[in-house]
Amino acid sequence: MSETSLEKLLAAVGEPPRLLIVTHDNPDPDALVTASALARLVEAMRKTKCRISCSGVVGRAENRVLARALRVKPMAASRLNWQRWPKIALVDCQPGTGNNSFPPRRIPDIVLDHHPVRSRTRGRFVEVQPAYGACATMLAEYFQQGEVAVGADLAAAFCYAIASETRDFSRDTSPADIEAYVRLYPGANKRLLSRILHPRLKPSYYSTIARAVISAFTYSNIIGSHLGDVDHPDMVSLVADFLIRHQRMGWSFVTGRCKNELIVSIRMLGSNAHAGTILRRVLAKRGHAGGHGAMAGGQVSLNGLDAAARTQLENDLALRFIHVLRRRRDVELKPLMPPNELELICKRLGGPV
Repeated sequence: MSETSLEKLLAAVGEPPRLLIVTHDNPDPDALVTASALARLVEAMRKTKCRISCSGVVGRAENRVLARALRVKPMAASRLNWQRWPKIALVDCQPGTGNNSFPPRRIPDIVLDHHPVRSRTRGRFVEVQPAYGACATMLAEYFQQGEVAVGADLAAAFCYAIASETRDFSRDTSPADIEAYVRLYPGANKRLLSRILHPRLKPSYYSTIARAVISAFTYSNIIGSHLGDVDHPDMVSLVADFLIRHQRMGWSFVTGRCKNELIVSIRMLGSNAHAGTILRRVLAKRGHAGGHGAMAGGQVSLNGLDAAARTQLENDLALRFIHVLRRRRDVELKPLMPPNELELICKRLGGPV
């Protein structure tokens, strides 16, 4: 990042009374922290009032604790009158990717992202750092360049976003991510970090994990699960993170249905597989996808599909994923749980196998 990046960013902001900051749908910690940090930076250096917006929900328990600590209450994109906002920033995503609500015919004033740059990405100021593990790292550098104080709560949020996005620096990590974390951690609110890392969980969390395990399938070093209906899209990525911890697996593939969309999430151990590219090949023209080397997510519309067609779509995508990875079409998916164990569990619960 050049020494003039902050000056260019502030020049793109200009002197408007308001700035709208848009994240990708169902924002994760990296998006939430990037948006909140950008708002605080601009308000400190330009006295510009900011509002954060997105589509979807802040779903995972960790993310809800984080959002409350940062006092982030995203405005629903469906409620926006886009023409009333003189300046708009797009963070942790890019226009035209299908994972955000930014109007397709408008050019954002600011784009801050760390995913691979798209050829159609335009803006008055565009800073895309695909080598960075977290978009929040870019904002941490802006704070340092501008000599703007980072409070204990924001420092904790920065640390959590960087660590979670890089899986504790085990994937897609750059020296800039490590430097930002090491610099900010001493001043971070450790109690807040603990609350984020160990949140209280809703009953639906446990039922979803149970469904994930019971329905899980494997092939070679690939593990997957179809969750059916989920409360929020974040549960799909949560289960993908959960399943990839299986000691024999290198890939996870998980789907879930939410608000007439099929949410797809994949994970891998390591960072050299270009997961975003792989998932785009799997979904092809059926939906949208994006991601990093070791993690990716996507959506497919379920409009017009009956129950049987939705189940068929889930199975087809899982097989397509295996074909893209292994070049195999005739594969036999094995259940994670042996049939005798599943039968025993169902009998204990008093239900059918």
